[in-house]
Amino acid sequence: MYSTMKKITSLIITSFLVSYSGISQSILEEYISLGIRNNQTYLKETLQTKIAIEDSKSAKSLFFPDVTFDASYTLADGGRTIDFPLGDLFNPAYTALNQLTESNQFPTDIQNVSVQLLPNDFHETKIRVLQPILNTDIYYGYKASKANITSAQAKQKSYENELVFEITKAYYNHLQLLEQRTILDSTRIVLKELVRVNKKFVKYDIATKEVLYNAKAQLDALNASIATVHKNINTSRTFFNFLLNRNLEEKIIPITPEIITVTSSELSLEFAKDSALKNRSELQQISAGIEAQEYLVKKEKNYLIPDIAVGSEIGYQGFGYTFRDNQDYYLVNFNLKWSIFKGGRNKSKIRKAQLQKEQLSADYTLVTKQIQLEVTTAFYELEEALKIYESRRSQLKNVEENFKIISQKYHVNQVLLVQFNEARNNLTTSQINTSIAKFNIAIAKANLKKTLQTTN
Repeated sequence: MYSTMKKITSLIITSFLVSYSGISQSILEEYISLGIRNNQTYLKETLQTKIAIEDSKSAKSLFFPDVTFDASYTLADGGRTIDFPLGDLFNPAYTALNQLTESNQFPTDIQNVSVQLLPNDFHETKIRVLQPILNTDIYYGYKASKANITSAQAKQKSYENELVFEITKAYYNHLQLLEQRTILDSTRIVLKELVRVNKKFVKYDIATKEVLYNAKAQLDALNASIATVHKNINTSRTFFNFLLNRNLEEKIIPITPEIITVTSSELSLEFAKDSALKNRSELQQISAGIEAQEYLVKKEKNYLIPDIAVGSEIGYQGFGYTFRDNQDYYLVNFNLKWSIFKGGRNKSKIRKAQLQKEQLSADYTLVTKQIQLEVTTAFYELEEALKIYESRRSQLKNVEENFKIISQKYHVNQVLLVQFNEARNNLTTSQINTSIAKFNIAIAKANLKKTLQTTN
């Protein structure tokens, strides 16, 4: 088994397992680029990445001072008041003083005062600056947002990788159906020739009419098969254009891949697994999620570290919307916020964050095993496809030679019609099976490329 695998894997090289004609590869790449640009789900993933980047920028901005310009002007009337009994307090005292001094030096007609609590014709115009000095929530929140960018980018890449494979697979399926139609069209030519020959046999009493009816029946059955293939071609074209998000009836440029096996190095199954584990976006996405969760755990653990900030204000405050020297002011305040006790909520948050991290770690282990399974399956599927193609190609050569001999003999009435029909059916079946096997190699290689997530 190992030696067989080694021989097969030596074919998995150069243009990654298969090399196509330059025109074919260029056309497929153009289709893939178009599909990536037009696909709405991929566009959604791209927007999610951009959102994550903007979230990170927003988190980073919290390190910088928050500068605010604030201006207000108040007009008010009514509401609560404060009474000051100035007249009741000072008028009797001033009267007594006037009597003692025998003069009117002190006023005795002072009125009681009622002051409105709401300020009227009052303005406050200021610039306020708030600068965090120490804040663990801001620091670890920013670190987590950076990790979230990596996670979003990995998710976007993972979908792109899947989309590339789906487009490639749909393209080869369409090409295979086109080739199948070509095979059936060539078979129809053979059957038309059979009808012509059988008419000649019947005319000269070399054979009876049943041979002619049999040939016509085969031709009718073939036409039905061609109709089915034509339907499948239209369906595959519609699906391919759907993936590209363009007109469903758009024509597809059909270029058949050239299967070329070039050996320049070898790729073992273990190497393929290691390569996949290094490149797969799913693991990168989970790793970024674990990193982000680690920062959240640290953030929750640092709840005992106080938040320190400094704030300052400078502006004008007073009655009448004027800016006078006696109205200007400045203010500086230092703020320290220290969480002492919250009924165990902080410890609960720490445990929750740690459990979420453990969940991601479990996901990483599970996805790792899934990827190894995918690579192994894709590797053996490619091995099988290569073997089947070689067998089909060898079988086709033998069937072609057999049909050539039987056809020559039938034209001189040396073999029975049943032998000719068997040889013809074997030829058509072998041609179709060989075509399917050839395109299955291309699809299997694209699938292995997807599991390795390589751009080579």
